[in-house]
Amino acid sequence: MLTTEGCQDRRARLWRLVQPQPDCVLLAEPRHLTYFANFYGSPFTYRSQNATAIVMLTPGHATLVADNAQRLYSEMAHVDEVVAPTWYRGRESASDRLPLLIRTVVEQLSSVRGRRIGVDAAVPTGIVDGLREGGRPLEVLDVQPTIRRMERQKDADEIELMRRSVQAGEAGFAAAVKGIRPGMTELDAYALVQRASVEAAGQTVLVYGDFVSGERTRNVGGPASRRVIERDDLFLLDFSVVVHGYRADFANTFVVAGGQPSATQAELAESCMEVMRVGERLLAPGARCRDIDTAVRETFAKRQVAQYFTHHTGHGLGLGHPDPPYLTPESSDTLIAGDIVTLEPGLYVDGVGGMRFEHNYLITADGFETLTHHVLGLGGRV
Repeated sequence: MLTTEGCQDRRARLWRLVQPQPDCVLLAEPRHLTYFANFYGSPFTYRSQNATAIVMLTPGHATLVADNAQRLYSEMAHVDEVVAPTWYRGRESASDRLPLLIRTVVEQLSSVRGRRIGVDAAVPTGIVDGLREGGRPLEVLDVQPTIRRMERQKDADEIELMRRSVQAGEAGFAAAVKGIRPGMTELDAYALVQRASVEAAGQTVLVYGDFVSGERTRNVGGPASRRVIERDDLFLLDFSVVVHGYRADFANTFVVAGGQPSATQAELAESCMEVMRVGERLLAPGARCRDIDTAVRETFAKRQVAQYFTHHTGHGLGLGHPDPPYLTPESSDTLIAGDIVTLEPGLYVDGVGGMRFEHNYLITADGFETLTHHVLGLGGRV
């Protein structure tokens, strides 16, 4: 989980950064509830299904409004106060959750002085409408851009959750290399990775990504299917393990069961490895993301394979995927200390197959730290 101190510090920073200064801030996006309050509705229980919540911030005070069915998550939230209207008790029919949330928040705001309210993109318009119906003049501020900038500079408690995601992902990757065999389906491979990741995380976690083999690797990626894995198939594995909302991003392509790649496959993989080295040399605060992308594409061009590189060079990670910054040809982003980014070169050739390789990096004050340490290459080593 995120720490109390981390959430408090992020809330204090938000107040300093939002201009003009609001009298109250309302947050409803699930990632913002996690980021500022450690409120995370697990997707593995019924309580989070169709659930909504609001964090109300006033100077020095944080209130979470979440109905009684979400008490399991509210009890873990790092806030000063929880308001829990009764939605469902298992005794009578339940009302619609959203109108209940809106009414409760409007009632809570009746005691908040001032007219300037900051909101993120997910705050229901019914809250603002409800306040204005009472004749209250309001000035609504969009705090979304400010939060988007804040989220790039990861705090210590966020990095710790990213490391936990990495640990679970490394276990899943090791299980894939060891356990994927001819005769299994891609769904079997997914189940194998999921089981190992859950065991390593010590809790139920969401595992998602690309689990494709053989000719399906040519299509860049896709979810696991019933395709039966064959001898000497390439297996393209690119997945994330979500731990309390945060996710790292693993990718490697290997020949199933220790098989040998063709000469062409090996040459393509070496091109990707060279590109990784080129990209890594440029990772530092102040580096323009488009320049990193250009260096990657120029390296592929020198090897006369640029036409087979059909996606971005990399992206940011954290509470979303992909997140800023974006390592793309027309990116306007510049790396800053605290960014967590990927490099993920790939090549996809008809009749040969597709492959992608990826590591994650924390941008530091003087360069970067590699967060993922799984071995890259078609040999499939752990």
